[in-house]
Amino acid sequence: MKFPRALAVRSAALACAFVSLSLLGGEAQTFERSYPFTGDKEIKVNVKAGDCTIDSFRIRNWPDPDDFRKGEKNLNDHQTMWIEFTYSNRDLDNDYKCHYEVVIPGGKDGKPFAQDARTASLNKGKIGDTNKMSVKMRTHEYKLAKTIKITFELWKKG
Repeated sequence: MKFPRALAVRSAALACAFVSLSLLGGEAQTFERSYPFTGDKEIKVNVKAGDCTIDSFRIRNWPDPDDFRKGEKNLNDHQTMWIEFTYSNRDLDNDYKCHYEVVIPGGKDGKPFAQDARTASLNKGKIGDTNKMSVKMRTHEYKLAKTIKITFELWKKG
């Protein structure tokens, strides 16, 4: 069955209006993404809610060769990575919030190698600003992990 073009246009306009109203009401938008697990490389995200975007992230404090040698001799050795998210909030009147949930899958019995979460403010009018969070993981598992899964939940602070 074909829909008339006018009906399709009205449906699209209604959907856009619903999304705009939900952002005005402070309702959260959730995005779940998977990325390659690599150290100290900027990875583009481009998640957008209203006038606010999470532009990219970078994993800092990646283990160096000495850390990996230490981790091979002691399987309980841990290394804390810092995940640095770059955001832009083009809304001049409203702060946003973002709940970041990070999971590094691939551990035994379906458990992740590491996981953590943080909620942070995305300050109004800030372009290219950053939020950071730490995630602790066994050093030898950095070489085993292939992906990082990140859930972004954004809402207008009210």
